[in-house]
Amino acid sequence: MPSDPAASFDPAPDVARWLVGDAGLDVLADVVRELDGGTAELAVATRLRRDGLAPDRARIALDAAVARRRARARFPDADALVLTTSALEQSSHPAASAARAARYADAASTTDLCSGIGGDALAIAARGPTVVAVDRDAARMTLLEHNARVRGLDVTAVVADVLAYPVPAGSPVHADPGRRAAGRRLRRLSELHPPVPSLLAHVAPAPGVGVALSPAVDLADPALPAAAELEFLQLGPQLLEASLWLGGLRHGSAVATATLLAADGAVRERRTRTAPPAELPVGEVGSVLLEPRAAAVRARLHDTLGEELGARRLARHRALLTADAHVPSPWFDAWQVEAVLPLRAKDIAAWLRSADVGPVELATHGLDADPVAWWRRIGRPPRGPAGTRVHLVRLDDGAVCLIGRPLD
Repeated sequence: MPSDPAASFDPAPDVARWLVGDAGLDVLADVVRELDGGTAELAVATRLRRDGLAPDRARIALDAAVARRRARARFPDADALVLTTSALEQSSHPAASAARAARYADAASTTDLCSGIGGDALAIAARGPTVVAVDRDAARMTLLEHNARVRGLDVTAVVADVLAYPVPAGSPVHADPGRRAAGRRLRRLSELHPPVPSLLAHVAPAPGVGVALSPAVDLADPALPAAAELEFLQLGPQLLEASLWLGGLRHGSAVATATLLAADGAVRERRTRTAPPAELPVGEVGSVLLEPRAAAVRARLHDTLGEELGARRLARHRALLTADAHVPSPWFDAWQVEAVLPLRAKDIAAWLRSADVGPVELATHGLDADPVAWWRRIGRPPRGPAGTRVHLVRLDDGAVCLIGRPLD
């Protein structure tokens, strides 16, 4: 076994089959109990080796135990699931999977391509459709089958090249192509595994197609189809993923959608754009500073949403908006502007000392600036979440410091 006993890896197919059998599940449960009790991973690895367990089985048992403990933060039934750490790291957040699955709820059956450990396949099956999950990784398909049985879901796992698998006529398709290679994240759709253009060409006859993508997808990527909806999913402050929707799974003539989710994947708020994005005029700093949710910015909906609040832009190339009155909105974090200062550390430090504002947060917008260095330069004020926010903002001409207190 390696010096790092729980280093992330995927098992051979025969080892995966052992892991989900009675003997493997017993070993896995024992390892989880030891780790929960505070035993170090290296000590557990030593014990497994001493007990005569084959090195590849010992390694996957430890890896799966680490994955199960990590998965508890995501899955209520994590202690019944069998996962690997690498597959868990690559899987979608359950809220994103649940939100996407809702679009398949009316289908009788669905084909899920590039399934991995099956987070999306299981979420879709939980909404009612039967699901055929396809992936070339036989070990992960074995784990998916086990997890589907645990949840009592109708999922059939198929080991195949997704570009060679004949998608059944009339079946809507979901796909989650690989977004990493050699330790780096892939951004261009033509670089994913498989390339999105090849994937879409293969499933073109399907009545509807959904593709999970990175939320950093380039809106000008030449591989994005013209007749598509790009949805950005956000949970709390975290922008989770993007989804590309085509055919019957697209919402009407939507071009871009911003969706705010609850923890269970239910939609809290959703706004859709069917035309080119609006652009608010640039104006003076008002009494309220508005920072839009990331999903709204990525969908280019923040100006439209801001217009409803009587807002204007601070600069042409900044997402920050400003308004003269506070109108609560789930799409914006808002601050009451307490001071508008030149971007000079001594002026900011002097104002903070005189105002006695308590804990301070510091944020940069469009500036190539180190927040830690700026915190030192402004006198090392006490730091804390949800406190007074010092915004260092690049404008169209120069820069400014806006100090604000959070509004509900």
